[in-house]
Amino acid sequence: MVRDLRLLADTTFDVLVVGAGIYGAAAAWDAAQRGLSVAVIDRGDFGSGTSFNNLKTVHGGLRSLQSLNFRQMRLFIRERRALARLVPHLVRPLPFIVPTYRDPRRSSLLMRLALAINDAVSRDRHEGIADPSRHLPPGAIVSREECLQLSPAVDPGGVTGGAVWYDYQMHNTDRVTLAFLLSATDAGAVGANYLEATGFLTDAGRVTGVAAVDRLGGGTLDIRARVVLNAAGPWAGALLASLPDGGPPTPAPRLSLAMNLVTRPVARTHACGGIADGRFLFLVPWRDVSILGTSHEAHDGGPDALEVTRWDLEALLADARKAFPHANLTAADVRLIHRGLLPMVSGHEHHVRLLRESAVIDHRRTKLAGLVSMFGVRYTTARKTAADAVDAVFAQLGAATPPPCRTAELPLVGGAIGHYGNFERAVLLRAVPGMPAEALGRLAGSYGTAYDAVLQIVRDRPELAAPLGRRCQVTGAEILHAARGEMAMKLGDAVLRRTEAGSAGHPGTDALEAAAAIMAPERGWDEWQARNEVAEVEGWYQRMASPQ
Repeated sequence: MVRDLRLLADTTFDVLVVGAGIYGAAAAWDAAQRGLSVAVIDRGDFGSGTSFNNLKTVHGGLRSLQSLNFRQMRLFIRERRALARLVPHLVRPLPFIVPTYRDPRRSSLLMRLALAINDAVSRDRHEGIADPSRHLPPGAIVSREECLQLSPAVDPGGVTGGAVWYDYQMHNTDRVTLAFLLSATDAGAVGANYLEATGFLTDAGRVTGVAAVDRLGGGTLDIRARVVLNAAGPWAGALLASLPDGGPPTPAPRLSLAMNLVTRPVARTHACGGIADGRFLFLVPWRDVSILGTSHEAHDGGPDALEVTRWDLEALLADARKAFPHANLTAADVRLIHRGLLPMVSGHEHHVRLLRESAVIDHRRTKLAGLVSMFGVRYTTARKTAADAVDAVFAQLGAATPPPCRTAELPLVGGAIGHYGNFERAVLLRAVPGMPAEALGRLAGSYGTAYDAVLQIVRDRPELAAPLGRRCQVTGAEILHAARGEMAMKLGDAVLRRTEAGSAGHPGTDALEAAAAIMAPERGWDEWQARNEVAEVEGWYQRMASPQ
């Protein structure tokens, strides 16, 4: 991945994707593998917006049973299965458990029926997944004693048992997003982060590209394309409003603040559900922490006005104490506050109605050719929504029948793994001076079959096999690989999204300084710039852990 702004300015692309969260990244990969010339840009780093904020889970749509929406449930099941095929090194089965009560709405009998329906509707959930370690066991009802053992943080009062089912957990959602982008660039797409679209270029009533500003270098450029795909997430509506007539209406005129908390480890082996004011919160075990979420609050203001206040934090912690009273979570337990903005149809305070399903809009319906917009809701279904958006792009390009989409079957970069256990064992047999087995196993889980690019750096520079710091096991080689091969332009890109150094909490100032020293020659930073990069990341952690 090379950030080549001149190539972007000098080329007219078939499609320009504005926004490189999971939706834009999936669309760029789909369009590129279907043969289109593709550019993809993002105002920040790839996946640094709403896509960074989630429970790290891939859902199979069990909640859709509440409304008997079997069509939506099947969509979730297919997309959950697709991700297990595409990036098997980055997903693994995760058991969920919720307590049952005597209340008929939450009884063991009702949950037993729901789990039986779930298993029947998802009977093909393992189709195309040869690796048994990536298969999801059927749901089950467990005893009261077992439920409280697996979920000790809930109030035992009234609990009659527990309902257990399985979905997938993503070990690193940021590398899932990046895998789509790496696959797109391997197929010929041209990408750039920190390149903000400030408005559309138009000609005779047709969108012909965007005007953009380089948020790193400060220059401006025009990027031209036959079709622009607006996948800017929370900024999608604001970008449409930059059109001369104020832009067409959007399916969700407002935004909701979605928030998850990274806390000290509380959940053990299962993602635990608990009830607060009639709605479920979940405590999810992830790496060596837990993630609590998700809360939704109506957001007043634009996407650039996203700030989490002390009140927001305390409100979610108050709900956590209702749902998980024996966890005793306080603000001191919070390592990070993950937050993002989702499309909201209506709502007030914490009573919000989100856009029920992701939407794709072909703007020819509002007499604006050359423009397609995509409004995403859930990480799990991004690939399918992206496929629908690329179909709309082909329609705008005049194709009567678009080429078939193959992104549900084609492994992403690093994902061509038939049996993960065998693959991991083969990686652990590698004899690499200075790299212990634990580090090799972590590389296998982060990079999949692309792990050897990091090992080659270790061969060339053995000193980079060492961990970055006392509390951070990520190696210097991973940081250098992020800067050289994965377009990590800033220190935060490398430690928060390209590697797992800092996504679960502060890795230590020693690790940040070591990473900055490794990146400095690659990025041309002098000593002052390197210190500024460290200070910028330190400030990010301060804001994300201690809101005002």
